Amino acid sequence: MSTKIKRILAERKISQTELFDKIKSNSKTHLGKDVISKIVNGKKQNYELFTLLKICLALNVSPNEIIEKEEFINTQLNK
Repeated sequence: MSTKIKRILAERKISQTELFDKIKSNSKTHLGKDVISKIVNGKKQNYELFTLLKICLALNVSPNEIIEKEEFINTQLNK
């Protein structure tokens, strides 16, 4: 699965480790590399707002640019 975050990282040639480092330098509390990997790869889709904001700040994007809205809608309709 190619997530929006994964595509942004690829376009900017940023690794998950570099994303981790950016989050760590921007936040008092950072995310674990395992959490970042799960989010980037779409294995973790339901995470806290503060986690979303940390990623947004590190990538200088808005939440709308990385939220998987269509996938959420599809999962809600197919219950």
